[in-house]
Amino acid sequence: MSVLQLLLRAFPQPVSGEEMARNLGLSRTGIWKQVRALTELGMQIEGRQNSGYRLLEWPDQMHPDLVRHYLGSELVKEIVYQPSVDSTNTLAKTLASRGAEHGTLVTADEQTAGRGRRGRNWFSGKGIGAYMTLLLRPSMPSQRIPMLTIAAGIAVVQAVRQLGLTDAWLKWPNDVWVGERKLAGILSEMSGELDQIDFVIVGIGVNANQLEFPLELETSATSFRRETGSNVNRAELAARIMDNLSEVLPMLSSADIMPLISLYQEYDRLLGNQVQVKAATEDFNGTALSLTRDGALVVRLKDGSERVVLAGDVSLRPRNLA
Repeated sequence: MSVLQLLLRAFPQPVSGEEMARNLGLSRTGIWKQVRALTELGMQIEGRQNSGYRLLEWPDQMHPDLVRHYLGSELVKEIVYQPSVDSTNTLAKTLASRGAEHGTLVTADEQTAGRGRRGRNWFSGKGIGAYMTLLLRPSMPSQRIPMLTIAAGIAVVQAVRQLGLTDAWLKWPNDVWVGERKLAGILSEMSGELDQIDFVIVGIGVNANQLEFPLELETSATSFRRETGSNVNRAELAARIMDNLSEVLPMLSSADIMPLISLYQEYDRLLGNQVQVKAATEDFNGTALSLTRDGALVVRLKDGSERVVLAGDVSLRPRNLA
């Protein structure tokens, strides 16, 4: 139990300093120091001599106590929070190298050097997005590891739909889109050998409450708030993602991977449509057919041949060019 947890449990009513001190085994001065630390993070807390402390508004932060307030599963074992960090993936890798346990979740309210796939930057403004990285030490065949990104994508699209953004869809290999604009991205990284996995980190960034984007992203990015007109509590969003992921991850360990692929296809909007593929060495058009058991995309070309795409940028082809 912590000061914030007591305030959350009592919200919107106050909690006396004496009650806090008794529950937490701290002095009144210790309670005051913790309250001050929370206000320095931006939480609105009122302190009155005769009534104690109370939250003036429900916080919207990626603070561990807030995320845990919403968590329903046991996937997350520990939460490491930084108000601002260069990258949650970078911090997660550092923690992993120091022996952090399976299920460690890194959260932040801002990333100063957020990263996307293929070395791209990820716009990670302060207090407007949900930025998190989950550390896993999975016991599964290495060829299944790419499917972690697939599983995380399912968890994200389920979470935003549960919270009211029902038009979200999955765009292979690692994005969640609404219409023709990107809502969320996933970046998974592995450490280990082919026959021995040390750890995998699954980084997730969701545009939550942004109304404005940098000029270069204005027409290609969107947010939960832009699409629904309402803010989403970012801690609740993170918890929903983790809870959904806890339901999907066991499918990766199953001998039959097809149920996971079938679930992915429920939210996919590329399959069956004309697509443009920009791969490492060539660009081509075709029809997206299916996913392989390893999560690669199968595309049928105009001549009837099929191409397996392991990595690349894939987009829906304009209908007038089909």
